[in-house]
Amino acid sequence: MGELAVSAADLVLGARCAGCGRPALGLCRPCGLSIRPGPTVSWPQPAPVDLCGPHPVPPVSAGVNEGVLRSTMIAWKERGQFGLTAPLAHLLASSVVALAAEEPVLMVPVPTSRRSRRARGADLVDELAQAAARLLRRVGLDVRVEQALAYTRATVDQSELGSTARAANLQGAFCVRRGRPRSSGSVVVVDDILTTGSTVGEAARALTAAGRRPIGVAVVAATPLRSGSSQ
Repeated sequence: MGELAVSAADLVLGARCAGCGRPALGLCRPCGLSIRPGPTVSWPQPAPVDLCGPHPVPPVSAGVNEGVLRSTMIAWKERGQFGLTAPLAHLLASSVVALAAEEPVLMVPVPTSRRSRRARGADLVDELAQAAARLLRRVGLDVRVEQALAYTRATVDQSELGSTARAANLQGAFCVRRGRPRSSGSVVVVDDILTTGSTVGEAARALTAAGRRPIGVAVVAATPLRSGSSQ
């Protein structure tokens, strides 16, 4: 029945695996297996100052942003394949578990700009965090999600910026919402992809200023920086 459903979807909808392009609903089995989580501490180089002190806020990624995982992230973020939230949430959940030594845990998603929300029709990072939290609660962990951060000003699109320009673009751009965070527990900043770390570094700065220094950063994937790259 499963193979028949995939064949029908391919015929009528042109359904393709986000990882390899073969007929599939979402991810085919081989691609799904290839992105099994392997949480790893993934410090960008250079490491953002706001992640280094007063005590380190280690970033943990479930995978590397290349190959099948990169194709999956692009399909999810840029092509509106929101059904991929479920498999990606498993990866994010694994990163949170790798960081959370004590419960309760408070997941704080990085804020989504109005520009991104309009372009994608949703706050994808928040939806991803909520899905990961549901998975963790299902196995008995005390995990909550709060949108505790907001933008203080407009920023420019970071996709073409290097590490120095990204840091300048985001410096002071986040604040903690009035009365937030409401929940107790160890704070973990969450995002989808870690590149230079500027976004999560700014999130850590804002939370630290409000007296809630995060214990770490959890992401789905970390982008490998090529030798000599400023990205």
